Amino acid sequence: MKTSKFKMTELGPIPEEWEVKPFSECFTLIRNNTYARECLTDHPGSVANVHYGDVLIKYGAVLDFAKNAVPYLKSDVKPNKDMLRDGDLVFADTAEDEAVGRAVEVQGLKSCAAVAGLHTVACRPHDGLFAPRYLGYYINSATYHNQLLPLITGTKVSSVARAGFLATYVAIPPKGEQEKIAEALSDVDELISALGKLIEKKRNIKTGTMQELLTGKTRLPRFKGKWEEKRLGDCGFCFNGLTGKSGSDFGHGKACYITFLNVLTNVVIDSSIFEPVDICSGENQNEVRRGDIFFNTSSETPEEVGLCAVLEEDVKSVYLNSFCFGFRITDNDVSGRFLAYWFRASAGRALMTSLAQGSTRYNLSKDAFREACVCIPPTLAEQKAIAAVLSDMDAEIAALEADRAKYERIKSGMMQELLTGKTRLEA
Repeated sequence: MKTSKFKMTELGPIPEEWEVKPFSECFTLIRNNTYARECLTDHPGSVANVHYGDVLIKYGAVLDFAKNAVPYLKSDVKPNKDMLRDGDLVFADTAEDEAVGRAVEVQGLKSCAAVAGLHTVACRPHDGLFAPRYLGYYINSATYHNQLLPLITGTKVSSVARAGFLATYVAIPPKGEQEKIAEALSDVDELISALGKLIEKKRNIKTGTMQELLTGKTRLPRFKGKWEEKRLGDCGFCFNGLTGKSGSDFGHGKACYITFLNVLTNVVIDSSIFEPVDICSGENQNEVRRGDIFFNTSSETPEEVGLCAVLEEDVKSVYLNSFCFGFRITDNDVSGRFLAYWFRASAGRALMTSLAQGSTRYNLSKDAFREACVCIPPTLAEQKAIAAVLSDMDAEIAALEADRAKYERIKSGMMQELLTGKTRLEA
């Protein structure tokens, strides 16, 4: 590490040894292809295509063709614009979110031809200015990207014109320092990527384990006996979420409610994210209880109807959102957590999909739900043991996701320090 004196520039204070140049003095714009998704394929071909939807979101700051699978132009589609080279930048000039104006630096093109695709702006850095991989991090930093924010136009779909990029400035540290910055950030990216791959592996293992344990194909030690088919209506009863509420009732009040997303994204309800709701004295609303399980009643696709979550804490004055319904288990031989997992596994999803009714939006009938049957282990002990195995796997995945989030925060802090010159690395 070393200390620096700073000078004022178009980008604010930067180290004295750094330069600031207009975008046009650093890059030459190159032409992109205009082929839409239907002209692409996942099967490796002669020419890869960097589509705007893949920029940054899919590949990160650096798109290394030696490490990433990239869509290809179909064999009967010929590239009609310039081929990319190592070190080129590909910006997403159109997007529906904050990705507009983000970019990837392409690398690993020695054995692969590639073009920039639809809704992108591609540019080639002038020789000798930048170290490999440095631009991928710098261009996506707040220091650079904040210059584009006033130039973004549109509402539902946002875009940046080519002239917008030409109106920006670029900070250029000495070449050796760029190399050190890129190396440091690449090391963190490698760690984040490795954690991502491990998380995906653990999720796949969990999916396979659910398929085995929740269907009885594989039994845990000590358990035997034929699984039982039970009619849901014989295991408990349904109740509605909040009724008769308007928007003004939410966001305040002494009571709380379980949100739609809490049900949709969790196997076990997260009580730390309950939201306030105003419940007046004498209102006929259904309070939830420990052991209740909840289902979303509708979705745009039948596959997402009836996702299930269980409440495992004692709560008071807590209610369910109006887009879900609750199921109170009265059969003492049925585990709520087991059912929550079962309804998220293949057999449960197939059942809920078969019960979903509709065309443009699909709904779950409580009458049909009560008549449906589930096949479960004959003892509560086996159900709990299966749920415990899956819960342990969920905890392991959650710990890995927390580690990944930690390193992403570390990387963000490093970018803020290194790409502004607040912290210097010895070249």
